[in-house]
Amino acid sequence: MSAIAMASGNGAASETDRNLARARELFDAFDVAVSRAEAAYRKGQYDTASALAGVAAIGAMGPHAGFFGSPRLETLLLDIGRRTARSSTWQRKPDTKIRRVLHVASELLPVGGLINNLVHWLQADTGRTHSLAAIHQRGDVPANVVGPVKSSGGAIYRINRTQGHQVAWARKLREIAQGYDAVVLHTYGQDPVPLMAFAEPDKRPPLLLLNHADHLFWLGASIADVVINMREAAQDLTIARRGVEPRRNIVVPTVISPPKRVMSREDARAKLGIAPETILIFSAARAMKYRTVDGVTFAAPFVQLLKKHPNAHLLVLGAGDREDWRADSAAVGGRIRGLPESPEARIYHEAADIYVDSFPFVSSTSMMEAAGLGVPLVSKFYGPTEARIFAINHPGIDKPTLHAATEREYIDNIDRLISDPALRTAKGREALESVLHYHTPPSWMSFVERAYALAEELPPVDSASVFAADARETFQHGEPDRSLYEIFGFSSSKPDDLMKGVLGILPLGERIGAWSALRKSRAFANGKDAFRALLPNWLVRRLSDRT
Repeated sequence: MSAIAMASGNGAASETDRNLARARELFDAFDVAVSRAEAAYRKGQYDTASALAGVAAIGAMGPHAGFFGSPRLETLLLDIGRRTARSSTWQRKPDTKIRRVLHVASELLPVGGLINNLVHWLQADTGRTHSLAAIHQRGDVPANVVGPVKSSGGAIYRINRTQGHQVAWARKLREIAQGYDAVVLHTYGQDPVPLMAFAEPDKRPPLLLLNHADHLFWLGASIADVVINMREAAQDLTIARRGVEPRRNIVVPTVISPPKRVMSREDARAKLGIAPETILIFSAARAMKYRTVDGVTFAAPFVQLLKKHPNAHLLVLGAGDREDWRADSAAVGGRIRGLPESPEARIYHEAADIYVDSFPFVSSTSMMEAAGLGVPLVSKFYGPTEARIFAINHPGIDKPTLHAATEREYIDNIDRLISDPALRTAKGREALESVLHYHTPPSWMSFVERAYALAEELPPVDSASVFAADARETFQHGEPDRSLYEIFGFSSSKPDDLMKGVLGILPLGERIGAWSALRKSRAFANGKDAFRALLPNWLVRRLSDRT
């Protein structure tokens, strides 16, 4: 039984069987996609092979296909990297202290956890020179990254302006990296370029891989000297399902800005029109994180609790006006409300008395924000240890959180907080002190220094020790696989969309052939869309981007 099915006490055998069948189809589709990449590789079409490897990786990432790493893709990309690397006399120097760091990103979007973590890292680690290599950046590199990079004395490199395609970009990235003491990968899990760039461990500096998408498939296990995990469950999964040696794993908490109230709880409540005597229970996350499980809504457990406490309200920012919550809300006179996503989330955090985590998928960033404002935390998780990736086990918010392993315990924890103002104050203070220590500078720097030190001490990873040359992916339908299917479902990109995404990184002959097939299937929105797809990506970037 999956972790999610356990939450409601209903095995939902037929749904599990359907999920298993669909997951098997994804696994088989991945095998076909890898075979296409391998066929191009055998013909010596390395740019095409790497592009198709990226397509296969996207297929494994979303939705989940029963595994978390690909021996075949990594082996293929490593070999392309070795075969196409320029001759070099550069050698890794032992005992080099890390002073110059090259951060590598696939693409940095203006908002999101990935860029926030990088910006805060750059701002905290002021004793080193930091540079950024952006591999697939579209548009400008966000100014909040450029600023601290330049201030540290570092440089910005736009890899996809290099003439050629992914093989040429990998060579460029490799050459740039040889001017640094360490490389930190903030890259997307489907990006083939780092595997090719860093295929020869003695021809690159120590490499640290940030495991920022810990519940998804990703490429890079065979080149990571150190994997930086942001929580314990991520580290467990990296070791058990990605094949990374335990000694090459370390936990470094997410770094955030030191929290600071803009207004008091009372003022925030007044602005939101919330009565002073109200006990505000609050949660914030994307709508999919509040998925109804086997007919039991996120709101349902609160009905009896709110009937017991007429002054208590539940607001869930990001859930939206959900039809499946309306009966629960009506049962307590509208005191359960789902609100749309809003950039003004902070005022709700500042107004809250109690913060409850999203379910069935956690939202650690929102938990940290609430903790940083001294709001007590409550979370629940009913699954087995193997599915802990769906639970709060993040260093700074794990200990102060009131955890629940049953629905009764969950409601009892919230009940205690509603009834006891002194307990709310004490647990809020505990949460604040913990998040300050683990997730904000200057104390956060001690965790990064340990990661740097580990990268300095360890010998380069031997890729053959991670994935044997003849290793293949193994389909699994245990945990956390089953819960991944149930939470995220099976929607995926259409094959035509995936091919459109790689047209610009295909050599001219293959690009024209793929373009013709897409045009026949009417995959392009209009003539302009079709014309643009014929251009090589490097040329589009040179013409379009300013910085």
